[in-house]
Amino acid sequence: MSPYTKEDFAHDWEEMCRMSASEKPDDIHELVQWEMARTHKSLIEYWGQVEKNFDTDAPLTDASTYFGFAKQWVRMVEIHHQLEEDVQFPIWDAHLPEQVSKNKAEHRELIAALTPFKEYLHSVDSGSATWDAEKARSLSQAFIPVLMHHFVEELYTIDAKILHEKGVSAETLKQSFAGVAKRGREVMDPVTDIPSFMAHNSGSSVWPQNVVPKDVLDKYPAIYAVHEGWWKYSAHPLSSK
Repeated sequence: MSPYTKEDFAHDWEEMCRMSASEKPDDIHELVQWEMARTHKSLIEYWGQVEKNFDTDAPLTDASTYFGFAKQWVRMVEIHHQLEEDVQFPIWDAHLPEQVSKNKAEHRELIAALTPFKEYLHSVDSGSATWDAEKARSLSQAFIPVLMHHFVEELYTIDAKILHEKGVSAETLKQSFAGVAKRGREVMDPVTDIPSFMAHNSGSSVWPQNVVPKDVLDKYPAIYAVHEGWWKYSAHPLSSK
């Protein structure tokens, strides 16, 4: 397999940006790819904020906050894939069995590559290991190519034309969106999971939708304050200070 270059990363990033660039589509078949692209783009934008601080003093002088922020990124990747496997894949499997099988295999490959980095973050944060930027970078270089490739390939397989060709109905897609929203409310913590993700969504408050009840959404200012220290590392800081 050829090495994953900076040019490859730039290409994959541009593809995510391209597929998420338009206004929210009215056509639900187009909405599937658009929303997934926005999710993937947000996760990579979040990752960029974690990685850019490897060589700063943040892991040394602001360790609790920085590692909390970095570990939360790993959790968001895990939650994203959990929602797919718990809800979307079972629904899509009847129409897209090859794509679902491929995506499941990519998930397994990604988790295997991501786990050593996750374990290293927890080890340093707990004090059982010391921070080494080069080690962190080496561990991340093992999973970033897998993550980026998966994020783009998955978007290609849920293109509106393919969904139509495979006979995926609008009702099926509505069921999928509703299922993700319901499962999201069950597995996501609005105090940590929602604000941290929102901070990497190009400043938009439009997404995520229907993940938490409106009364929780109305309390966002208070929720954001719980982990205010994280926001200085975010792509779009939320603190007014």
